[in-house]
Amino acid sequence: MSALEPTHPGEAIQMLCLDDCGITVAQAAAHMAVAEQELADVCAAEAPMTADLAIRVELAFGGSAKLWLALQANYDLAQARKRAGDLQITRIPTPDLEPVAGD
Repeated sequence: MSALEPTHPGEAIQMLCLDDCGITVAQAAAHMAVAEQELADVCAAEAPMTADLAIRVELAFGGSAKLWLALQANYDLAQARKRAGDLQITRIPTPDLEPVAGD
């Protein structure tokens, strides 16, 4: 987990929820009534946090579902920006929209 890159919410769940509580993915999945593989994939940053899982994590461990989904959105945006480096797209000029520095 890098301080320069957004953290996948699964990494946060693994460290802040499972590890800190001393429980396994299997135990947490059973408690939250989700498939163990689903939670394992999220914790391994191999699958995205869903709204349904975010609510379950909120109820089981705390942190708002909105926070868990925001972590996912920040992570997704950072990954997309990495892939966007090769895009050859320029802004379309419009009379009502001026280019903004940093966009």
